[in-house]
Amino acid sequence: MKKIIFLWPLFLIGCTVSQKIVYKTDNITLDEPVKTIPAKVEIRILEDNRANNEENGLLFENPRQIKRDKKTICINSEKHYAKDTVITQITKLMVDHFNQAKLFERAYYNRNSESDYYLTGTLERFYGEQQFSTGAAVGAQFGLIGALATAGIKTPGEIVIELSEIKLFKKDGTLVKDFGTFYKEYTDEFKADAACWCIYWNSNEMLKDFNTHLIEKIRNDMAAVPIAGK
Repeated sequence: MKKIIFLWPLFLIGCTVSQKIVYKTDNITLDEPVKTIPAKVEIRILEDNRANNEENGLLFENPRQIKRDKKTICINSEKHYAKDTVITQITKLMVDHFNQAKLFERAYYNRNSESDYYLTGTLERFYGEQQFSTGAAVGAQFGLIGALATAGIKTPGEIVIELSEIKLFKKDGTLVKDFGTFYKEYTDEFKADAACWCIYWNSNEMLKDFNTHLIEKIRNDMAAVPIAGK
């Protein structure tokens, strides 16, 4: 029986191959009254420039658990975003979040005949790393009891998200507003697990915060910009 308990978490870890970029949007609350921008906007699939930035190389060249400076760290390696591209998943989340926050009259994913405008952007960084938790790893060997005992473990980490070339256009290609670059860096103690999947989940949570502040920026920057439909 002890042997089965020991192998059970390792079996589950082996079955977890692909990670999703996802977070809940149905629990987002809004301050009233909401200043909705009166426009139907396509959120075009983001351009992906991450591979051209040297600082992102670690994510494309390594598995999720690596050794650096004699320490084991967890990274959101590209290898586990295999089922759908990072930019596709992030774009879809932006659409869901924008609609839940009532940023625009309506936001659409990529292209839609009902839209009046379109928004573009380039993903420069979606980078996460945190220290591996030996405590969580030891706890996992003892099955549920160990997992419960180590559930509150956190380790230091850094998550960086950056979008550049964020622009709103009319459907005829006329530039309406250039929002420039939006960058946020999160340095904190993040929840840890025994297998380095935690950095994916933590990156998702910080993406929710990133998009929340991006919405605020767009709403504020558009306050003085005249908008008209087709």
